Parts: sequence; C-alpha cells; structure tokens
Amino acid sequence: MEELLDYRQRMLDKLAVAPAELRATIAAIPDPYAPLEEGGWNLHQLVVHMRDVNAQVYPPRLYRILDEENPTFENFDGEAWMAAHYAQNEPLEAILMQFACQCAEVTDRLRQLPAEAWSRPGTHPAYGTHSLQWWAERMLAHIEEHLEQVRRRP
Repeated sequence: MEELLDYRQRMLDKLAVAPAELRATIAAIPDPYAPLEEGGWNLHQLVVHMRDVNAQVYPPRLYRILDEENPTFENFDGEAWMAAHYAQNEPLEAILMQFACQCAEVTDRLRQLPAEAWSRPGTHPAYGTHSLQWWAERMLAHIEEHLEQVRRRP
C-alpha cells in the first residue's frame, strides 16, 4: 500500500509542476504561431487545447467521480471543440495562467483524498469503466504527451 501511495504522490507532483515545465519549454520558441510539426497545430493552438481539455474533460470527470456514483461521461472531440472555440488573439500568457490554475486546483483536491476514493469508478462509452486513478493518469499522460510534442519540434 505504501508503494501505491508513493506512486500517487509522484503522479501529483508531476501534475503540479507540469505548467512550469510547459512554460519553460515554450520559452525557447520565438513564434507561437509557427506549426510545431508539418500540417499540425502551432504552439498557441496546442496550449489552448491543453487548457480546454482540462476545462472540459479531465478535472470535470475526476470531480464527477468524486461527487456521483459511477458517472457516465460524454465523448469529447478535441478537433471539433477547437474548430468551434479557438481564438487566435487570446493572449498566450492568459492561457498559461488558466492552465496552471487548473492543474493546481486538481492537484490540491486529489492530494486531500482518502485512499479508497482513488478506486471510485467512472464510465466512458469508448473506454469503459475505470477508476479515478486511471482518469488522473490519463490527464497527466495527455499533458506529458503534449509537452513531449513541444520538446520534439524541429
């Protein structure tokens, strides 16, 4: 059990520092509107996506798992969301601050949980039923995937 508690704390530590890592990684990119990879999103779009996925998907799912008995989640189409909501003139600094607040809020809330809360389930039509821990891991994996995408840029 001690190893599991340590694992969760390390995961939350990574989530807590992810916004600072993102900020440090993008500091070296002179043009936030240059595509990160051929035919792909630019840095501004990617950071908006990260912030919006946090706003629409992962923390809300985590909170629903804590507040409801095995909630069922809707599918989220990130591409369609971006097409409908992306604002090119939104200041990058404001987006980064919102992302940081989201990560801090969810980290603080998850650090307060009793051990048994991490096993509470939530169901998705495509992914099936998984624990709060699984959903928290997916949130962190999504953030780390995009951090790596920025690090790999040409």
